[in-house]
Amino acid sequence: MDHLDVKNVCLSRRLLVVLLLLLSLPLQAMTLDVSESPRSNLVLSLRAILSAQKSIAMNAYELTSNEVADALIQKINEGVRVELLQEGQPVGGLEPEGEHIQKRIAAAMEANSSSQIHRYFVMTSKTVKGKRRFRYNHAKYIVVDEATVLVGSENYSPSGQPDPGSTKGTRGWQTFVYDPQMARNFLRIFEKDCNTKYGDLITLVDQSKTRLPQLFGRVADWVNDMQASAGNIAERFSWMLSDEPKTLQADNVELLTSPDSSLNGLLAFIQSAKSTLDVELMSFNPMWGRTGEQSPLLDALVAAAKRNVRIRILINDSTAFGGSEEGDLNLVKVVSSIAKEKKLPMQAMIADVKKMGVKYVHNKGALADGYKTLISSINWNQNSVENNRETAISVDSKDINAHYQAIFDLDWEASR
Repeated sequence: MDHLDVKNVCLSRRLLVVLLLLLSLPLQAMTLDVSESPRSNLVLSLRAILSAQKSIAMNAYELTSNEVADALIQKINEGVRVELLQEGQPVGGLEPEGEHIQKRIAAAMEANSSSQIHRYFVMTSKTVKGKRRFRYNHAKYIVVDEATVLVGSENYSPSGQPDPGSTKGTRGWQTFVYDPQMARNFLRIFEKDCNTKYGDLITLVDQSKTRLPQLFGRVADWVNDMQASAGNIAERFSWMLSDEPKTLQADNVELLTSPDSSLNGLLAFIQSAKSTLDVELMSFNPMWGRTGEQSPLLDALVAAAKRNVRIRILINDSTAFGGSEEGDLNLVKVVSSIAKEKKLPMQAMIADVKKMGVKYVHNKGALADGYKTLISSINWNQNSVENNRETAISVDSKDINAHYQAIFDLDWEASR
């Protein structure tokens, strides 16, 4: 081998070492803002909406927060394109405040039709076809400028987005993800669900086609009301917006959706746990609908406990909002019975919402091994997994996990 060959071999080896080092480096971290209800969800929601420069695409199960509505209207008035998809048949029906907000937003869209193409759809079975794709459109997310996305467990309501520190708010988690790819993933779901060919959408405003302003009577009747109540949201809530939620880093974020991938995603989250798994839920049915079979999610938790993963389940006290205590007590009894019979490190408790200082638990979150965090709209029952439109993200981050773990631990101790 001559001198030139030796030199080339050495150079090739150096390049290989550099390549291996580059491949061993972690991927670029993703930035997320984290909030929780009742302390800071409204702060983060307003920050997300007010950050919009070009576009907002929002999916809402409930939209009854005047603060959130005012922020949307302000952005419409500023020339930002706003597109909305909303559930038309929430449990208990659409509240009068929700109807009023629909009219105000639609009026703002019509009044600013020359500057942007706005769209507003409501998903319902009250159409010519009388059928709908999902039992409920239960997802809660806002995509901003096709580059960031707000996603969480809480509705855009006074209880899910209360004034900071309010005891009238629910317990829930929410995050704002600064990642264009994740934003595009949510936008694909949004565009698919806004497709009118399925016949389960009522069009309130669609300026890309024929508009239907007659749905709310004379639009002009709402314009003055809309402008007077909106004002400048940043000025009205400047004291609130200064209390910024935490900005933290994540190694990875994955998207889960119902009915597409949530069952496999939730099972994978549980199966990934090696030492600890904490779950805080509004609803967890130990049975799988009317199948007569035990929930596969409970089966997965039991399997994790058999691997010596410590399981803690904090379930909402359904009597806190007028429901029956049968469901939550049944879960606690089933889990306690399994844990006792099989001698597993597994506990379930009903949340003491009074001691926690919240209205009720609306969360659908989970924490594993001090690293993985589930932020989700998915209740742990068959309907939410298989029949609803839901969204969730699984986040890999020690810091984000620690943030929500501290909150969970306080809730657990308050409920002991």
